[in-house]
Amino acid sequence: MQCSLKQKKKMKTYKLTIGVLVISVGLSLNAFGQSVTIDLQQAIDAALANNIGLKAQEKMVQSSRALIPTGFNIEKTQAFYRHDQNDIAENGFSNSVLGISQNLQFPTVYGFQKKINQDRFRMQQQKYEISKIQVVKEVSKAYYSIVYWKNLQANYQYLDSLYRQFSIASSRRFELGETNYLEKITAQSKQREIGVQLAQAIESEKNAYMVLEQWIQMDGLVQVGDIQLRKLNVEIIDVDAHPGVVFYENAVKMSEHAIGLEQHKLLPDLFAEVFRGTNSGANSKVYPGFQVGVSLPLWFGAQKAKIGSARTDREQSQLDNKNFVFQLENRTEQLTIELKKYMEAIDFYEQEGKELSDQLIKQASEAFKNGEIDFLQYVLLIENSRNIQVSYLQNLNLYNMTVLEINYLMNP
Repeated sequence: MQCSLKQKKKMKTYKLTIGVLVISVGLSLNAFGQSVTIDLQQAIDAALANNIGLKAQEKMVQSSRALIPTGFNIEKTQAFYRHDQNDIAENGFSNSVLGISQNLQFPTVYGFQKKINQDRFRMQQQKYEISKIQVVKEVSKAYYSIVYWKNLQANYQYLDSLYRQFSIASSRRFELGETNYLEKITAQSKQREIGVQLAQAIESEKNAYMVLEQWIQMDGLVQVGDIQLRKLNVEIIDVDAHPGVVFYENAVKMSEHAIGLEQHKLLPDLFAEVFRGTNSGANSKVYPGFQVGVSLPLWFGAQKAKIGSARTDREQSQLDNKNFVFQLENRTEQLTIELKKYMEAIDFYEQEGKELSDQLIKQASEAFKNGEIDFLQYVLLIENSRNIQVSYLQNLNLYNMTVLEINYLMNP
């Protein structure tokens, strides 16, 4: 059964209300020092809403939008009073004159100035969009780094527990004379080695949390909800719609409008004056009048130099645009090649490595129970199994970080 458009809107409103309530409850708990569990999308939404750097960029967009009308920067209107003894009216008295005058640049100049302001606004918008995408990328990298370190910790904790038992058992057997000193120190060194790796993974997770909090800038503590590290998908980059490409295309347009502006400044300026004169004598009359004219540029050297400079700026913008597209495509290709390297390791694990790891654990456990191998051999086989999983996690993490670089590639 299909829902009507009205019902869908009600359902959407209902879901939004529930979402707001959930976030509100979460923030309330956060205020009392309890951590809030968030998923990736919630982390991204929080960063886009709270990040101070983005807020500053948004203000710059608003400022550039507000400046668009300033393209029509017509000079102030002049009001004047004039009294000239030579200006004699019919009644024999000199006139006093009141009037206003206005100077204007050629009208097309104002049009080009507005276009340039619009170009600046669009470029500022693209810079803001690029900044938002950068924030999304950094939040995603921090988020998945946390998930990675959690998974790595689980493996190291398992090995740490195993070697701890092995170390205790070896020490006891050494005291009873059932084993040699080599087995004892091997157990201790392995336990310490795994303990250091576990501690490093814990510290790396803490650091990843600090990076995440640096970007989302929420009050209180947050916890990552995901516990399973999954393989991310590569998104195909649309070069033509890429914010960086659009930014440089707008820069080219602005440089073209700047050339037009400087060229149209060679056109004459306009001025107009309206006035009326009269006197206080008998039989006085009002004498209205007006004056219009143009200001012709007779010296073109300076303005021609500005036009030449604007053309050079356009060439630079065109080269910047071409260079950005080249670097974007080249960097994407580099990252894609790097991705294949990690993909080979992931494919090995999914096709052979996982089964091999499971078989090592199974066979080692059976052999140890049947007395075919001693505890040291058993532990080493289990470690080999876990190392296959650790290698998979490491390559999967590098793969995901590379995917995020490709999907959110802004500054190649």
